[in-house]
Amino acid sequence: MTVEEVVIECAAAAYRVDASAITPATSVKDDLGNKSLPLLAFVSGIEEELDVTIPMGTAQGMSTIQEFIDKAKELCDGVS
Repeated sequence: MTVEEVVIECAAAAYRVDASAITPATSVKDDLGNKSLPLLAFVSGIEEELDVTIPMGTAQGMSTIQEFIDKAKELCDGVS
């Protein structure tokens, strides 16, 4: 699985939506809902799957799935 696929799958699970409805351009706040518990589950899923740590302060400042993908790739040292 690519980093992008992992992030999208984690978002789908956390926000309880079909993964096919999520793209890199999806807004976490506008399209998925601005709720803290799903965001925490989303970030925790990414951290568990990719063995990275994304501080909640950083996560709260990110708007799109692409931003999470980019941050995860950066933390994985460029694994795609």
